[in-house]
Amino acid sequence: MYSNKLAEALAQASETDKVELAHFLANNVDNGEHAKDSAFVRGLVAAFDRFAAPRKGERF
Repeated sequence: MYSNKLAEALAQASETDKVELAHFLANNVDNGEHAKDSAFVRGLVAAFDRFAAPRKGERF
């Protein structure tokens, strides 16, 4: 069993869900230009994917 529930949820989330979360974060964490920057949002989604990747020997 994976001990990080957030990572497990991100691993099981759809790409659409991750994009929506990334837009929410971009809009609410940074009131500058990042919220409108699609590359920034894609970077957040990629970070979610890296965070959600199982570590060696772990399975969901």
